[in-house]
Amino acid sequence: MIVIDDDQFWNRYGGQLEANWEASGLRQVSTLDRDHLTDLAGDIAWSNEGLFAYLQGLRRLAQIGGERVDIPTIEWELW
Repeated sequence: MIVIDDDQFWNRYGGQLEANWEASGLRQVSTLDRDHLTDLAGDIAWSNEGLFAYLQGLRRLAQIGGERVDIPTIEWELW
């Protein structure tokens, strides 16, 4: 996950981004698209580590993003 805190970044550089050799494709998702973010968390293609990193990234964005994010609530549960 990458977070760009610059309103003009995607207009200027978005077409120049390329996936590294480990990625078969990139997804661009707005932090205001709660439904898409939720659906993405339920994708069966995640590894355990990848899903953990994604959810931690969303939790951090919820803390610092202000009005620029509409992220689903993520709660911890230990069993």
